[in-house]
Amino acid sequence: MTGDHLRVLAEAVRALLAVEAHGPGLWTRLEELGFTSLTVPERQGGSGGTLADAAVVVREAGAAAATGGVALPLAEALFIAGPLLAASGAALPPGTVTAYVGELVAEPAPGGRWTVTGPLTRVPWLRSADHLVALADTPDGPATAVLRAPERPSPGENLAGEERDSAVLDGAEAAVTPLPPGPWRQELELHGATARALQLAGAARAVLTLTTGHVAERVQFGRPLARFQAVQHRLARLAADVVTVEVMADAAVAALRHGDRDRELVVACAKAEASALARSVAAAGHQMHGAIGFTTEHRLGACTRRLWAWREEHGNELHWQRRCADLARRSGDVWELVTGGPPSAPF
Repeated sequence: MTGDHLRVLAEAVRALLAVEAHGPGLWTRLEELGFTSLTVPERQGGSGGTLADAAVVVREAGAAAATGGVALPLAEALFIAGPLLAASGAALPPGTVTAYVGELVAEPAPGGRWTVTGPLTRVPWLRSADHLVALADTPDGPATAVLRAPERPSPGENLAGEERDSAVLDGAEAAVTPLPPGPWRQELELHGATARALQLAGAARAVLTLTTGHVAERVQFGRPLARFQAVQHRLARLAADVVTVEVMADAAVAALRHGDRDRELVVACAKAEASALARSVAAAGHQMHGAIGFTTEHRLGACTRRLWAWREEHGNELHWQRRCADLARRSGDVWELVTGGPPSAPF
């Protein structure tokens, strides 16, 4: 897809979220436009987009959520449920879809049915979802399980107040479709981390937008804050951190989309850097807003709470830094791991 195509898509999603971000029918509207099923092929009921398209939606939704708007499992639907459905050939279920990758077991039951058993732990937006798409182990290997979301899960929240609910499945009826052999749990871990990196990029951009506007409008000692050199330097550092998060998230998407052999390293670096920079982005935003930004009424607080929450989900920076170190240890050749080939000249 061209850059122009992705810019047009971003503008369309941004405009829709600006108008309907707080409306109860937002998922339905996004579903009608095909934004919730971009990673599912058309023959399975999806809109047949690419992971790059899905990344645009997740990033824009992250920015909207960070300022107190959209609260939907778009990241889970596009980066976990969609790839699971696409790989297995299962049909896209109707309504709001969330996803889970955990220790679930699917077993055949009389009449050609399947049942799923196991714990659901801190599933995003479980109580608000109509269907759950999950990775499950069967006697014949990994499979995609599609089932109705539990009606009364144990409610939970992350630091930003977003739904993270739990439940126990005990023989829940499901539609189960086998997956091709492969390390699905590891692959979906990479997809989940990439989705959170994209959301962090969206939230970080929202912090920069709010902060730039604030220092341009706020007057101290007879001139706008943006006229002070110290503020200009802090704003420049904030902008550099935001762009770093965005570039790293884009690199992770590209690695997953093209099946790069070093995609685990790229995703590990992207999530580690996004989670680490979430702290400095939040700190810079609050510093330049002063006490105003800490009030519950201010949109900056919604941004930074999501930065703090999302940096921990799907592995924080320490988790992924250790993964990078483990990859280097297993490789035995750090240069080849990073560059994909031998050095062109001796050191």
